[in-house]
Formats: sequence, C-alpha cells, structure tokens
Amino acid sequence: MEEETPRREPPPLRDVVAATDFSSPAAAGVGWARDLAKAHGATLHLVHAVFQVEPGWAGELTSYDLSQEILRAARQRLDEEAEPISGEGVPTRTWVELGQPSQVVRWIAHEAGAELVVVATRGLGGFRHLFLGSTAERIVQQSEIPVLSVHETDGASARPIRRILLPTDFSDDAHLARETAVRVFRLGPGCRAHLLHVFDLPTEYQMYRAEELAAMSLDYRERAMEGLGRDLEALAPELAAGSVEVTTEVAEGDPAEVIVSRAAELGTDLVAMGTYGRSALGRAFLGSVARRVVQHAPCPVLTVRSTA
Repeated sequence: MEEETPRREPPPLRDVVAATDFSSPAAAGVGWARDLAKAHGATLHLVHAVFQVEPGWAGELTSYDLSQEILRAARQRLDEEAEPISGEGVPTRTWVELGQPSQVVRWIAHEAGAELVVVATRGLGGFRHLFLGSTAERIVQQSEIPVLSVHETDGASARPIRRILLPTDFSDDAHLARETAVRVFRLGPGCRAHLLHVFDLPTEYQMYRAEELAAMSLDYRERAMEGLGRDLEALAPELAAGSVEVTTEVAEGDPAEVIVSRAAELGTDLVAMGTYGRSALGRAFLGSVARRVVQHAPCPVLTVRSTA
C-alpha cells in the first residue's frame, strides 16, 4: 500500500502592507493586517499617502510649503500608530509619501516586496464612500498583489476563518484566490469552504416568452447546472486534501448579488475571489463583480489577480 505524500504547508508571508488615513474604518484594516503579520512573523508596512498641496493656494501661505508641513505631521502620527504595534513584537515600518493614494500604496507594496495589501473600504469625508473607499476600489482593480478589503464592521482584529466562500469562474485568478486564502489564513481542519459558480441566463431568454426560446432556456439551465456541477466537484479534492470540508453550488442570477447573499446566508467569515476572468470580456465583467462584492459583502473580501 502506497504511503500518502505529506501535504506541504504554504510558506508564511514575509511582508504585509496596510493602508491608513487614520480614520476609524482604516483602524479595522490596520488591526487585521497587524494580526496577520504577527501570525506569519511578517513585517508590517504602514502606509499613508498625502495629496500634493500646491504652495500659495491659501493667500498668505504663498511662500510656505504646506505639503512638507503636512508630511511632517503625518509621519509623526503614523509613527505614533506604529509604536504599540511594534511593542507587540511585530516588525513595523512606516511610509508617508506624496501622491494619489492608490498609486502610492501599490508602489510601496512593490518596493517592500509585499505579498498582501490590507485596505479599509470606507474612509474620512462627509460622503463616506469616497477617499479610502475609492482608494480600496482602485487597489482591488489594479493591484497585482492579493488585496484584503476590510469593513469597519469586521472588527479591529483578525478573527479565525472557519467559513469561507469561494466564488469561481474556473479561471487562473479564481485558482490563485483559493491558494492565497489557504496560505494567508492557514485554512485546515475545522474550516468549511463553499465553492460557488454563478451563471447569468442570457437576456434574450428572459425577455421573450416565445415557446421555442422558453424550451431553449430550460435546456440551457439543465445543461449548465449539470456540467458546471461536475466542474465544481472536480475542484473539491484540492481543498479537501488540506482537511477542509467542501460543499459546492451552481446558482443562477446576478453574480455579485448572489455572492453577497450567500455570504450572509452562510455566515461566511471571508470571501476569496479573483478579480479578472478568462477572457477580455470576462476580465471587465468579473472586475465589476469583485468591486461590488467588496462594497457590499458582510465580511472581509480577499481579491487576487494573476500576473499572467
């Protein structure tokens, strides 16, 4: 009888980036990043971006470089935020740079060789979805490094991941999302993973009630459910090998709405998904789905984009 090959544990993270605008929602992202860095023995890079302020914009301040003053204040505040984290034994580095926030975060993540970026989905401002919220969306759409988006309601510290929702379109990105979730959160015994594929019936089948189209619609549904169900079941052993309990589901509807709904119904601790699909059209479509899921999911969302 052949002996089973021991399962190789994925390597720990070495560098984690957390973006902050010093707001309450951002504190939740920093808390999750701190705990993940501590669990992996990684360095935590705290990043704050300062928008460029043109000298002379405020009358009598004409000869005063306000940007430099803001930078000094921001560095002091970020150092104060980093101090208690370092005191917990987490190696911490602070970065304050002038520039567009999402570009600054992506650049620093590249410079630091980070393997994970953590951002909050809401930030300062009267119109709450703006600022760090829009920064998070840009990072999710553009980052080549996995991004963990955390909502203020997700709490100020990382919690154990016991239930994970894995939407998939069978693309490389979806595969990488599963692998990354296993690595970042060390999924194993006691964890339940729900593999979900959502298909949207062509609009033509739903708009018209002609008998022929109705029959085509029924046939399409049956074939889709059957074939996609087999494809999902073929993915299950990949996770089950790590002692993760796996369930599968094929659903019809608007992908983002179904994903968010399932996450709530299942009491999901994390959604992990790719940001791009398998074709040019799929990339644009799935990118939009990921953005909407990040906005509305009742839990943190891990998004992954392949560099291929």
